[in-house]
Amino acid sequence: MVARAIDWKYALGLELTDPGFDASVLSKFRTRLVEHSLEEQVFTTMLTALAGKDLIGAGGKQRTDSTHVISAVRDLNRLELAGESVRACLEALSVAAPDWLATVIDVAEWAHRYGPRIDSWRLPASQTKKDRLAQVYGTDAVALLRAVFAAEAPIWLAEISAVRTLRVMLVQNYLITTDSRGREVIRRREADTDGLPPARTRINLRF
Repeated sequence: MVARAIDWKYALGLELTDPGFDASVLSKFRTRLVEHSLEEQVFTTMLTALAGKDLIGAGGKQRTDSTHVISAVRDLNRLELAGESVRACLEALSVAAPDWLATVIDVAEWAHRYGPRIDSWRLPASQTKKDRLAQVYGTDAVALLRAVFAAEAPIWLAEISAVRTLRVMLVQNYLITTDSRGREVIRRREADTDGLPPARTRINLRF
């Protein structure tokens, strides 16, 4: 990167024509760290800084494997996406058709659940509570969309951008099935067991 990226050269105060570091520099640097017992210096400094900001506590466990970190972030993103999609749809409908909205939902209850932005409060830590919250968001999304697309609802509600976004989120992240007793079950879609959503509506994120 130092050899070919201008921003790296700028950060290091190098000329644009600087050839960068020789491939052997990093390995020799590591050797010198070990020889002088400094291999944990950067790590210790980082831990001290994180502890000073109350980001880690004594005796806690922290994940450093990127696979686990990315997986945890993905789960939180999906949960926030579901909740925020419902909240945004509610806001749009409350402006566009407040009188109609009051006839299809319990305004006070939904306002309590979706008043603040989803990312403005700490999501639950336990997986059980996360799953429960995801189910609540999915159930609310289905109920809201069914009300919008009901025969007696104003037809133009379906054209609201937030409503279309909520539909896409639901298809992407949830499955509606029926259990052995004939009851409807709304649950999060898991790619490993449920497969991917329909290709025509699939959202592909690239990092």
